[in-house]
Amino acid sequence: MSRSFSRCVRTALICGLVVSGSMVGCSRSDRVQTTSAEGTVLGQDGKPLDRATVVFHPTETSLKFPKPRGTTNAEGRFQLSTYDTNDGAPAGKYKVTIEQWYRDTPDQAPTNHLPAGLASEATSGIDVQLSKDQSVLEPFKIR
Repeated sequence: MSRSFSRCVRTALICGLVVSGSMVGCSRSDRVQTTSAEGTVLGQDGKPLDRATVVFHPTETSLKFPKPRGTTNAEGRFQLSTYDTNDGAPAGKYKVTIEQWYRDTPDQAPTNHLPAGLASEATSGIDVQLSKDQSVLEPFKIR
């Protein structure tokens, strides 16, 4: 066996061990149970809001999980994702933020096109209690 081939095999084994070791703690058994959750965002004019990012910020900090989020489609509808696409969110109390970032022209940086207060959980004024048997949320109406 050539020396360079042995070095390649050794490097591949070390990389494999590093990747395997980094996955410890990522098992599905560590995940908080989620329930399907979907909703709608309506603009100030009452029309569906497209391309808005909706983030649920848990108010109880005893459980650790990623913040559930979703992006609205052309009908203003979103489905929440916590661990996997459209897997929902854990039951509980949340503060909700909504932002809509896009470029007005190709040479501009993206800007948030919704009121700034909606981007902060402290000022959005949107509180949600998500129960295990609830799947469709009341529409969020931008004021």
